[in-house]
Amino acid sequence: MQTDIRERVLNAMEELVRVRGPAAVTTDELAARAGISKRTLYRYFRNKEAVLEGVIRRLMARIEARTEDVLQAELPPGEKLRGIVRVIVEHARVLEPLAFGNLPRMYPRLWAMVDEYRAERIGRLADVIARGGASGDFRPVHPQVAVAAVIAAVRAVLNPAFIMRHGLSLPQAFDELFGLFLYGLLARTPGAGNGGPRGG
Repeated sequence: MQTDIRERVLNAMEELVRVRGPAAVTTDELAARAGISKRTLYRYFRNKEAVLEGVIRRLMARIEARTEDVLQAELPPGEKLRGIVRVIVEHARVLEPLAFGNLPRMYPRLWAMVDEYRAERIGRLADVIARGGASGDFRPVHPQVAVAAVIAAVRAVLNPAFIMRHGLSLPQAFDELFGLFLYGLLARTPGAGNGGPRGG
C-alpha cells in the first residue's frame, strides 16, 4: 500500500511537471491528482522538493537499468554507444520539463544531483570507447580524453539556458551533440570523390 501511494504521487508529479513545469505545481493539486489528501501526501513526502527528488531518482533508476542492459549486451562498441545514446534521448522527454521549469535555479541541489549523475553515466563510456579503439571500430583515442570532452560538451550544450537561447528541444540537442561526437564534422572521408587518398 505504501509503495502504491508513493508511486501514485510520483506519477502525478511527473504528469503535472510535463504540462506545467515544477515551479507551478502546488501540493494541493499534486494530492488531488494522486487521489489522496494533502495530509497523506505529507506522510510520505516532507515537501514538494522531496517529491521532485523521487521523480528524478526513479528516472535515474530507469536509465541505469536500460544502460546496463546495453553495456552487458553482445554488441560492437559503436552499437553500444548508439544504444546508450538512444536510452538517454528516450528519457530526455521526462527531464525536459524539469530542466526548463526552473529546476536549476529553484532546486540547485536536485540539479547538481542530475549533473553529477549524467557525468557519472558518461564516465562509464570510457570502457566502451577503449574497446572500440582496440577493435578498430573507433579511432584510437585516449578514453579519458574522449569522456572528458563529452562531459564538457554535455554541460555546455545540454543545459536550459543554451537550449532555450538557440531554440532547440532537449532531444534535438542530444541528437546534435552525440551525432557530432560520433561522426565529427566531415561530410565525407578526406580526399573522397576527388582522387585523393582516403582517410586512415
